[in-house]
Amino acid sequence: MSHKKVLAECRYISEPWNFSWVVNGKICACACPSSEGNVAFLRKEGVDVIVTLSDETPPHRSANKLFKCHLIHIEEFEDPSMEQISKFISICDEANREKKVVCVHCRMGRGRTGVLLACYLMKYYGQAPGEAICNVRLMRPGSVETREQERAVKNFRDYLAWGHL
Repeated sequence: MSHKKVLAECRYISEPWNFSWVVNGKICACACPSSEGNVAFLRKEGVDVIVTLSDETPPHRSANKLFKCHLIHIEEFEDPSMEQISKFISICDEANREKKVVCVHCRMGRGRTGVLLACYLMKYYGQAPGEAICNVRLMRPGSVETREQERAVKNFRDYLAWGHL
């Protein structure tokens, strides 16, 4: 089924809670896009790839028809491993090469999502950990919720410095 047909069949389009662009036309974030209307909104915004960070909150089933979907399960309020962050960055690398737009979400789009967004800003825009966390929090209040999550962002700086990515 074509994207246009799926969108045409959707009765309404509704913005997912906590939606925002972090880098216009490249990466955005939100709470779980749990309705068909949320999925249609993301498609209308140009999203091509969805990264879900919680297996308890998958996007609405219609997302599988419209997007390339990935799951990187991170426990709520926990910090991601370097392996999980690296997987996210690999997905973003591929999306950048293919000129595709990424949307990342967890349940509410704050903690786990905020960590990965800060890592994104460090990797692609050379921001320091504190600067990246601050910028994500300015764009997405309440992001990066725990000290452990802050530490994961700082650890990612070291991971990058050692040339792992």
